[in-house]
Amino acid sequence: MEMTWSSLADTGIQMLDEQHQELFGVMERLRRMIEVGAARPLVEALLGDLVACTERHFATEETYMSRFGYPDFPQHVSDHASMLASLRELQARYQESQQAMALMVPTFLEGWLKHHVSDGDLGFVTFLKARNLA
Repeated sequence: MEMTWSSLADTGIQMLDEQHQELFGVMERLRRMIEVGAARPLVEALLGDLVACTERHFATEETYMSRFGYPDFPQHVSDHASMLASLRELQARYQESQQAMALMVPTFLEGWLKHHVSDGDLGFVTFLKARNLA
């Protein structure tokens, strides 16, 4: 199950789209590494990169949302915190059991990122466009 960027996920905000593409890229590399049974230290390093990219991306989004008075900002921040907690849990589970991780990663990551972009970010983009801010 390949995780590739699709223009359907474009928000129209260049920085957010670039960060989404980066997240899709890291997740696809992670999926491939797990699929081929890459060495544990390589997978752990890439998981760390994924967490760092996600934190950076969420901080960027939250800055935009705060700046423009997005009314769903508190809920979006809560969603971000929940997603990061889930991602960190996945990271911890990998350290416990590489095999369990191999079974969980593709489904979890694809669903997580698609939900983030389609359900979360596009609502914010609609808000911005309705106010001619994007």
